[in-house]
Amino acid sequence: MSKELALPLPNELILVFGVHAGAEKLLDLTARLSLRGQVFLLDCGNRSNMYRVARALRPLTRDPAAALMNIRLSRAFTCYQVYALLGKVQLTAGVPVLILDFLSTFLDESVHADESAFLFEKTLERVRHLAQFAPVVVSAKPLLSISAERTGLLARLKAQAAHYWEELPEIASGGSQPQPSLFEGF
Repeated sequence: MSKELALPLPNELILVFGVHAGAEKLLDLTARLSLRGQVFLLDCGNRSNMYRVARALRPLTRDPAAALMNIRLSRAFTCYQVYALLGKVQLTAGVPVLILDFLSTFLDESVHADESAFLFEKTLERVRHLAQFAPVVVSAKPLLSISAERTGLLARLKAQAAHYWEELPEIASGGSQPQPSLFEGF
């Protein structure tokens, strides 16, 4: 995909994948979409920085407050809340649904892996249903080794996406060469 997701978005499931769950990409997309009308943003990983959205809107409109009013933000802290909130989405044809850091709540160690997988499948059914009527953009990040028993969730999500966009990690040193090892030459 290009550097920005092209508008208008099609009615299908699009996955944005990156180290920080594509948060910047989805927040910038939220700003652009809010200029066109209503947007539903579900934050599953506590990554929705609405100040970033407001900053993104300033050069695009004289009235960023009006565009911000088009954003319906909900936060989910558990996989149960994700399932419930997606069940309450008012289905309006063409109103985009953006889900930030979708997998984070399904990795909760206090929820047994089998129950998490079952609930994930039920939630993914809701996401697929929504994508028949509106664009659905979901973001996710690489799973840590501690979440090894739940890696199938990410694979299932990738398999369901009609389009897949991956953020390339930036090199921390700021240059084009990776930083040399501390023990190089020993």
